[in-house]
Amino acid sequence: MAFAGVWSMRKDCRRFFIGTGLEIEVAGPAAVASSPWAQVTVSSKAEPSFPPTDAALAVRLSAAMVRILLDNSPMAEALLANVSPGAYENLLITNVTLVRRVASQLWHVAYEDTALRLFLRGKVIELLIEGMSVPKESRVDTLAVSVRDLLLLDPSHPPSATELSARLGVSQRRLGVKFKDAFGMTIPEWLADWRLAKGRDLVMEGSVPIAEIAASLGYSHLSTFSAAFTKRFGVPPTRARTGMPMESQA
Repeated sequence: MAFAGVWSMRKDCRRFFIGTGLEIEVAGPAAVASSPWAQVTVSSKAEPSFPPTDAALAVRLSAAMVRILLDNSPMAEALLANVSPGAYENLLITNVTLVRRVASQLWHVAYEDTALRLFLRGKVIELLIEGMSVPKESRVDTLAVSVRDLLLLDPSHPPSATELSARLGVSQRRLGVKFKDAFGMTIPEWLADWRLAKGRDLVMEGSVPIAEIAASLGYSHLSTFSAAFTKRFGVPPTRARTGMPMESQA
C-alpha cells in the first residue's frame, strides 16, 4: 500500500511522499514570498535520484507515477516524450498566484492517511496541468520564457548562468542559444536592456530618487546607471526627469 507521510527537512521546509516516485517539498511562507516559483522534475528512472533545487515548491516524480496521476492519458505520454532514458525533465511554473496558493495549502494541510494522499495527488496534478498548459509552441520559446521569468523574480539579484542551468536542468550553452533565438539577444544583453527600460519608466515617473532606482535594478553605483542610461537615451537620468527629450524611447 502506498504510504503518505510528512516530516521537516529543516525548520522552514516540509516534505511529503507517497510510496515510490513522488516527493513534494514546500518551503516556509517567508521563502515562498521571496521566490514564488515551482519546479516539477520528472525522471525516467523507477526510483530516481533527483537534483537539488531551491524552488519554493518542488515536486519530484518518476515516469510510472506520472502515468498513474494522469491516468495513462496522452498528456502523460506527451510529457514523458521529453524525458530521455536515464535523464529527467523539469517543468518550471512561474504562475505566482498559483504557486503561493498551493504552497500555502501544503504548508497548512491537516489531512491524514487516505485524505492526505488524495489531497497531495490533487495538488501535483494541478501543478502538472499548469506546467503543460502553455500554448503548443517550440521548446525554444518555452525555455526562453522560463529563463526570462526567473530573471524577473529578482532583477536586482538575478540568478547566474550556472544557477539557471541547474534550476532548469539544461546546459548553459543550450540556455544561451535558445534564449537568443527567442529574444534576439543574449541573456546579459536582454537583462541590461530590460533594466534600462524599467529605469527610464521609473525616472520619468518622478516619485523615486534616482539613486534608489539604480540600486533596485542591481546597479552597484549610481554613476554606472547614469552612464548606461545616458548611452542608451542620450541624456543623463537627472536631465531626463526634468523633461528633456530622449533620443530613444524604445
